[in-house]
Amino acid sequence: MPEVIAPDGLIVGSEGALLLKVRTGTIAVDPASIAATTRGAITFTLTGAKVGDVIVAQPPAALNDDLVFCGADVTADNTVTLYIYNPTAGPIDDTSQTWRYLWIDLTR
Repeated sequence: MPEVIAPDGLIVGSEGALLLKVRTGTIAVDPASIAATTRGAITFTLTGAKVGDVIVAQPPAALNDDLVFCGADVTADNTVTLYIYNPTAGPIDDTSQTWRYLWIDLTR
């Protein structure tokens, strides 16, 4: 399917932000071992993403039951960080799995 981009973007609602593009995709994520009662940060490259854009991430159904997904953010241009918390008393080293994301481009 061809990419559709409104020439000047799209504003949703009377006070919404200007949406330039909305894209979806998947990424393989293999977090390092996350220590007990610690939040881990896992980064991946998303070419074109800029600080100020919005990332919505969906963890895989097979994410370790003891891990808690805490959100995602564009932390530098072209870099997305996923945050995962380990509330248990021991370290957890989950396997590589495929995550889905929705990228809302708000920057020029």
